[in-house]
This record gives sequence, structure tokens and C-alpha cells, in this order.
Amino acid sequence: MAIPFTQLVASTYDDVVNERNKAADNWSDSSFLKHLEKIGGVKRINGGATLQLTLDYQSNPAADFLATDSTATGTSKTEILTAASYSMVPLVVPVNWTMFDEAVNSEKSQKVDLVSSIVDNALTTHDRTLETAFFAATGGTDGFNTLVDLFTEDGTGTVGTIVSGTETWFKNQFKDWGTDTGATLLADYTTLWNSCAFGSSGRQPNVVVGSATLHASYEAALTPNQRFVNNAGTASGGFKALQFKQADYIFSGQSSTDSAWMYNTHDTCLFVVKSAWRQRRTPVEHINAAMMNMKIFSVAQLATRNRARGGVLFT
Repeated sequence: MAIPFTQLVASTYDDVVNERNKAADNWSDSSFLKHLEKIGGVKRINGGATLQLTLDYQSNPAADFLATDSTATGTSKTEILTAASYSMVPLVVPVNWTMFDEAVNSEKSQKVDLVSSIVDNALTTHDRTLETAFFAATGGTDGFNTLVDLFTEDGTGTVGTIVSGTETWFKNQFKDWGTDTGATLLADYTTLWNSCAFGSSGRQPNVVVGSATLHASYEAALTPNQRFVNNAGTASGGFKALQFKQADYIFSGQSSTDSAWMYNTHDTCLFVVKSAWRQRRTPVEHINAAMMNMKIFSVAQLATRNRARGGVLFT
């Protein structure tokens, strides 16, 4: 006679090993977004129809050395301000579960809390979706800007409604690293860095981000200056964290190109509406189904107020 379960299976509990009553996360990566939050790269704002950033775009054109102490000065109206304008974009992660799910996953029967698990997953999905969007191809996702949009490989493009091909003061910096390696690759980073800084005492990039492959190429270029740390007889030949000058160099699993972007988070950041950032909405019943729905909701945009102080290293 065929039986559905063996005697051992029928008489023995499954061994369930979970970390803090949670399922093991096998897919997420939002390391860059987490780092941006830590260094001030996520700015919370009140909201509004659009995001407008006021720009001081030129020096006073009437500045002049006087030929004599009675030489006439300029009398034209001083015009030095303009603005970049960006549309904010909503992001939603819907979560659905059935009332049956709630019933059979009651407290005493659960290996993990099902509802808590899918809500945690939604929050993680939210962050990964944003991080993926940072590195999406030009044109973005439904109006959300990407690093590829903000920092182009020739410095041109329309960003914040400003046509930088015409308004050259709003062009970003760029450097083609080709197939350079070692000291030559490091020199390429420095060339781009110097361009973004405008001078040795200028406001310099505080973050560099790229793919795991380019990050590894940068680390390999540092090997002549490799430092070995000895701990109880074990030598560590790698770096736990990398910097380029004083900027943290982060790699993201969501970047798959041979490009690295550098900028200062005072100038370029993720703007989010205070009242709609990772907002966990109230669960509601579906009208025509024995189901519940809850949403994670945000309104955000990646934007820059000083495009010339950021740039891209590309090949």
C-alpha cells in the first residue's frame, strides 16, 4: 500500500532555523542608498507641485578694475539667479495577502510571521527599486532621474529643464578611462576629481559609486601601496572599505556598466517628501475578495543643484 508520508516524517518535526523569526534574504542590495542616508545624500522636503532649486549661475558681469578713481561703473541690472526644476515621482510597493493566510499563519503555528515578512520584503523592495533606478539607462523610469541622466558622457543634456549644451555653466564633468589600468587609471580618477572640485580648496566630491567590476579595478590599482593587517597570525590582504581621496567609494550590485560617478551630496541628492518617505499605509480590505492590501509609498526625485561639481568616469 502506498502511503503519503513515511513513519519518520509523520512522527518528527521539521527543523526550522530562522534568524530572529525572519526568512533569509537572498536577493536584496541597497547598500548605496543606505550609505547616502548616512552621509546626508537623502534630503527630506515639504513637497510642492515641483522641486525647484535656486541657482547662482554666474559671477557679477560688471566686476572691473577701474582705470581711474572716477571711471564709470556698470549700471545694468545684476542678473545672477535662475532655477532648475524637477518633477517629483511617486513610488509604490503594493502588498496583498488573504484572510486565509492570516488564519493559518496564526501566532502558535507560524515558522515566521507571514504578514511581517511580506511587509519587510516590501520595504526592502522599495529601497532596491530606488537603487536600481539610480543606475537605469538614460531616460529614467517614469520620470525618475538616473545618474546616467544627471552626469552624461559629454556633459550635455537637459537636466532640471536647463539645456546644458547652451547653458554651458551647467555641464557636468567627464573623463573617458578607456582601458587604462594601474597608475593611469588612478590618474583618470584624479583628473575627474580635480575638474569637479574647481580647485584644491573647492567643494570636493564626498562619494564615488560604480559597479563591482570597476570598484575591483580601482582596488587592484592600489596594490603597490597595499597594507597587510596581522591579527592573531592571520594577514588580511584586502580592504574592507575604500576611499578616493576623502570620498567613500561604494559599489552597487545594481550598476552593471564600466562607469563610476562622483559628486558632493550638498549639490546632488535624493530629494524625498517628508510625509511620503517609506510611508507604511493602513491595511484595508479588498471590496470583492477576502484579501487585505497595504502599500509602501514614497515621493522622490534624484536631482542636482550644481551639475558642474559632479561627473562620470566612463569607457
